[in-house]
Amino acid sequence: MANDRAEAAQSIAAVETATPTKRLHPGRVSVIIPTYNCARYIGDALQSVAVQSYDDLEIVVIDDGSSDDTRAVVARSGVPCSYVMNERHKGPAGARNHGIGLSSGQYIAFLDADDAWMPNKLALQIAALEADPRLLALGSIMIPWDSTPSQIDPTATLRRYSFSEMIVRNRLGTPTVVCRRDALSKVGLFDESMNIAEDYELWLRLSRIGAVGRLETPLARFRQRPDGASAGNRDRTFDLDMRFARSLAKRYPDVPGIRRLVKQGLSAREFERAIELCDVEKRYWQALRATANSIRNWPWSHPLGLGRPLTRLRRVRRIVLDALHAQCGVGV
Repeated sequence: MANDRAEAAQSIAAVETATPTKRLHPGRVSVIIPTYNCARYIGDALQSVAVQSYDDLEIVVIDDGSSDDTRAVVARSGVPCSYVMNERHKGPAGARNHGIGLSSGQYIAFLDADDAWMPNKLALQIAALEADPRLLALGSIMIPWDSTPSQIDPTATLRRYSFSEMIVRNRLGTPTVVCRRDALSKVGLFDESMNIAEDYELWLRLSRIGAVGRLETPLARFRQRPDGASAGNRDRTFDLDMRFARSLAKRYPDVPGIRRLVKQGLSAREFERAIELCDVEKRYWQALRATANSIRNWPWSHPLGLGRPLTRLRRVRRIVLDALHAQCGVGV
C-alpha cells in the first residue's frame, strides 16, 4: 500500500513533466469534467461553468468512451473547453486523473457531467482558499436539481473537518470540491483501482496533511437520475461503501482510536440507509434491520456527534408506524 501511494504521489508530476511546454497559472481554476454517455446533461454543466463570476478558469472535458453524441453537444454548447476522448474506458478516477494531467491551473475543481454549479461558486471558494493557505480542499452544500435554493450567503460559515471527523463520514461531495494542485502533488491523485469511494479516499489523504472544509451554503445541484450508475442498484453501492469503511482501520492503523471512529462511521451509514429505506424505498423490514445495525455498531450517542442519543429509537417507532399504515391501513 505504501508503494502504491508513493507511485500515486508521483503521477501528477510525471504527467506534467511529459509536457514541458505547459506553464502553471497562479490563480487559475482548472475545471475537470469527466463524462460517459451524458449528452443529455453535459450542456447544462458546461453553461454553469461558463457563467461563473470567477473568470480565470479553463475547462477540461474527459470523455471516457461515450457512444452517444457527447462530442457534438460539447461543440454546439459554445463554451470554450478542451475535449479529450479516452482511448479506453478508465472510470471516474482515471478520467479525472487524465484531466488533471492536462490542466494548468493552481486550483483543481471537479464537476460531474450531469450536475451544475451556482454562478458564484468558484468566486466564494477561491476567496476562502486564498484567505487560508492551510486549507487544501473546500466543498459546499449540494441540493437536488429541482430544489429551490435558499438565499446563497456570501458570508457563509466555513466548517473545517478533522481527519477523525472525515473517517466517521465523508463531508465533501466531489462536484463541489476545489483543491490545491500542490496538495495533490503531495498525496497523489485518485486511486484508479477503486470503483467506489475513490473520491472519499483522496479527501482522507488530504485531511491527513492539512485542513479540508465546506462552505455551509448551496453552491451546486445534483441530478437523481433513473439511469445513473447506482440506479436500481443501491444495495450493492451501499455494501461497497460499507466494505470500504470497514477497511479504514487497516488503512490507518497508526491513528489513535481508529476502531472507535470506524464503528461510528459504520453506525452513521447504517442509520442514513435506514432513513432512505423507510422514507424513499418503503422497505420497512430492511429499514428496521439497518437501524438495529446502527445501534449495534455504536449504541451510545448519535454516531455523528449530534447529541441526540434517542434519535434512532424514534426512527424505530416511525418505521413501525409507517409499516402498519402501509400494510394494514391502520390510522396512525
